[in-house]
Amino acid sequence: MRGVFGMLAAGLMLVGASGVQAGPILDEVKARGSVRCGVNELGKALGTLSPEGQWVGFYPEFCRAVAAAVTGDKDSVDFVMVSTIDRFNAVRSGAVDMLSEASTLTLTRDAVGMDFPAIIFHDGQGFLTYAKDGMTSVNDLKGKRVCVQGMATSNDNLRELSVSSGLDLEVMTFTTIEGAYAAFFGRQCEAMSTDSLILGSMRLSLAPNPADYVLLDDRISHEPISPVVPDSDPEWVAVVRWVFNAMFNAEELGVTQANVDAMRADGPADVRRLLGVEGDMGPALGLDGAWAYRVIKQVGNYADVYDRTIGRGSEFNLPRGRNALVKDGGLLWSPPLR
Repeated sequence: MRGVFGMLAAGLMLVGASGVQAGPILDEVKARGSVRCGVNELGKALGTLSPEGQWVGFYPEFCRAVAAAVTGDKDSVDFVMVSTIDRFNAVRSGAVDMLSEASTLTLTRDAVGMDFPAIIFHDGQGFLTYAKDGMTSVNDLKGKRVCVQGMATSNDNLRELSVSSGLDLEVMTFTTIEGAYAAFFGRQCEAMSTDSLILGSMRLSLAPNPADYVLLDDRISHEPISPVVPDSDPEWVAVVRWVFNAMFNAEELGVTQANVDAMRADGPADVRRLLGVEGDMGPALGLDGAWAYRVIKQVGNYADVYDRTIGRGSEFNLPRGRNALVKDGGLLWSPPLR
């Protein structure tokens, strides 16, 4: 894992008459040769440090996708561990170039120096309970103790639910998500509540015996998850946004990590345009023409990443559901790359 470098440069620099005026973050990333990406400990399905010292899981893969596009090498990432408490300060201060973890897009967050360039997962707040307690729905939680992290949308949602539904929950807040899980697995509360994907990932990673715990079907919120970048650099926002759009677009066009070279050599015009064979889209982002090809070749399209980390190719085996493409009945889509 690469080390963390210094603060971001402040100046602007032109990247050429045919390109755009590059923002300071893009210039700094190119000069440094790596992307500083904030990640969080969310369990082995979503993001964790492996015994070999590598960040693995769903969210770290998107750090690598941006690195592949900008630096040419998916492994040119300086992973920076952040907490739920300090993650947004890390973005605003320039300590990281982007966050890739379970950050929900909300109006108040979007309005204070940050941009959420692409919804990459649609989640919902759920509840993890003890199987032997026999709970089957959120109504079974009436009067029960529920562990939750304090400085998160989950806490606000839970308190609103307690009042609006008459459940009269005893909400137990903790400074960190790790503290909340420790309390839950220590039987200090009857349920744990946060994004359902995190609950499932942490059950696999932290539960003494995952089969002893049940994730209720109820969802009490819609949590649109996005990477987070500073809003002070529109060029960098655009780069990150279009990296994700390229991954969605590649899936829609049937371009995968396995067939990208064949499709690049003999694909239709829209595929060849995506992969930089035709057209000249790279300079519009301050990048070279092969940026999207590198993303797909080195990291994969969205389905490739989903399947190997949390989908059918993983022990998590999570169906796509709302996180399928629009053409497949989901909510994910990409504007045209042209």
